[in-house]
Amino acid sequence: MKRAVVVFSGGQDSTTCLVQALQQYDEVHCVTFDYGQRHRAEIDVARELALKLGAVAHKVLDVTLLNELAVSSLTRD
Repeated sequence: MKRAVVVFSGGQDSTTCLVQALQQYDEVHCVTFDYGQRHRAEIDVARELALKLGAVAHKVLDVTLLNELAVSSLTRD
């Protein structure tokens, strides 16, 4: 059995990668990073889309600790 892991944000690029992986592998898992983004709906949409397209699992990894290292407009005003 061939398996793959796709880093998945739910955007155009990672969705294309997921579809390709689903065509080439027997089992595909998705990982989304929670970096403290202001638009939390992104994570929910990624989870929904990954499972709807056929990923066997979707995990969210908490990497909010990285916010201590660098400032980003994606996480702060």
